[in-house]
Amino acid sequence: MRIAAHHIPGTSENRLSSMLHSNPDYTPTCAWPEDCTVQWGHGIIPAVPFFEAFPTGTFIRGEGATIAEAEQKAFEKYQRDRACDHLWGRHRPNHSTYTNGAAFCRKCGGFRGSMFREVVILGHWRTPLSRWESDWLAELEGPRDPDFEVHMERKYPGHAESCRKSRRLLRIRKNLFGVEEARIFP
Repeated sequence: MRIAAHHIPGTSENRLSSMLHSNPDYTPTCAWPEDCTVQWGHGIIPAVPFFEAFPTGTFIRGEGATIAEAEQKAFEKYQRDRACDHLWGRHRPNHSTYTNGAAFCRKCGGFRGSMFREVVILGHWRTPLSRWESDWLAELEGPRDPDFEVHMERKYPGHAESCRKSRRLLRIRKNLFGVEEARIFP
């Protein structure tokens, strides 16, 4: 992932934006907040243009025929979120109930990452790591981009400590219980 500052038309400042498989010629056109990181590109399968925004405490994604259309859809979600008198819950429609502290608004569908305390399932830490947990551990133990880490700590105070804690707990589980075998379906 590359981090680059992009000038937003109609403003005098530069905004920090990340680009994943992006069109470097594209410049965001919507009035995203000053502290909002954005990224855009094309999905892997199918190759659908997307635009993602990370206003403090949330994540918004839009998809469309073009990156500009995807940004417009994401910005409409952002505006609905800002205008809503939220009613938060752990359950996301058509999905399971989240136990990690994430919340979804029952009115507008908005998302927040840390609205509730995590629901701890007794005995959970006495299990092998799942494949995604093993991948996450490898990412946490891999090389870190110091500029990105400073940015994340500024935007989300406690981010570095949270990563250290996650890395420690995942490493202990891996050492004691291993990694789940890959499931192969006939």
